[in-house]
Amino acid sequence: MAVTGIEVNNYLMFKGKFTINFGPGINVIIGGNGTGKTTLLRHMFSSTSSYAFQLRKYAASLEHLDSENHSIRITSIPDLFTRNITKCNSENRAASQPSFNVEYLITSNGINAFKTCVPEDPIDEAFIASDTEENKQRAVLREHVYRYTTLEDYVMIPDTEMLSHSKGLLALHYQRVMPFDKTEIDILAKAQLPITREIKPNASKILSLLRGIIGGEVVYENDEFFMLRDNGLKIPYSLEASGNKKLGLLWKILRNGLLESESILFWDEPESSLNPEVFPTLANILLELSRNSVQVFVATHSELFASYLSVNRVKGDKVMFYSLYKDDDKIKVDTSDRFDLLDPNPLTDSSTNLYKAELEKGLGGNG
Repeated sequence: MAVTGIEVNNYLMFKGKFTINFGPGINVIIGGNGTGKTTLLRHMFSSTSSYAFQLRKYAASLEHLDSENHSIRITSIPDLFTRNITKCNSENRAASQPSFNVEYLITSNGINAFKTCVPEDPIDEAFIASDTEENKQRAVLREHVYRYTTLEDYVMIPDTEMLSHSKGLLALHYQRVMPFDKTEIDILAKAQLPITREIKPNASKILSLLRGIIGGEVVYENDEFFMLRDNGLKIPYSLEASGNKKLGLLWKILRNGLLESESILFWDEPESSLNPEVFPTLANILLELSRNSVQVFVATHSELFASYLSVNRVKGDKVMFYSLYKDDDKIKVDTSDRFDLLDPNPLTDSSTNLYKAELEKGLGGNG
């Protein structure tokens, strides 16, 4: 499954109708503060993970159809299923009502596109148990159901570092009101999963690249995370360098068996807290994920990091760039497969302004 586009109507900073079409590879979102970069990532993740959760519920409801006399097999998601989960699309709502719609494409058959939205949950009605023939027609091929609930994973890495706060946090979250959003709790839960018995071939190269930077691996013991150095030194995660914390998290996510083929990674400011000398390797890691059929979404404030994603790609790599900007109080977007052709481009504009200031000072304009 891949996110193919979004449509936003009067939601938060998005006034009026706003749409973007995305590519299947790496999607790089830039823009000034308040243009909605993090909002888009969080809500795409929320919508995607919500759909996966509902499919798990649906898979459980199909158990009674397993007997020989009641087994239902169909070859695609029926129109009825599509209609039920698109009830909050713009055509079904007044233009003034807020909505956030995410469109997906099921890549296994290549023909069925469907939409869902947040913050409302539009999917539940499609999964109400019933003995009617109409409801039975919603039965997706069991291969479809388990493909999109077990093989695909949807990971959102927020800008907030969470592993240092792991001690008892999940238990507190479910018993108390905690100041963390869904993405922060979700990434902690994913990091606490056990490692896989074997390293998948598509993760082996990336784990090696990450290990070369952090100098070891991440371990989870007694509800706490540690950085285990290759020399045997074990360091509490809270004492680790900020950049190593970020890359160590990605190492743990991959080692836990997540981000396999056809999964989706959302990453808010992956370059923050990192030494710029690491940017080329980080770009290569994301490109390698993309080559393994992982769709990647990143929001960045770094011209250098975005440039490496452009420069390091090779023939066949799919990288798209999106510049969000305000125009008459509306958020608009410019799209290009070349970072240097975005207009406006706040990241290159800041470098140009610095160069002009240095030139003016050198010519004596500022004394």
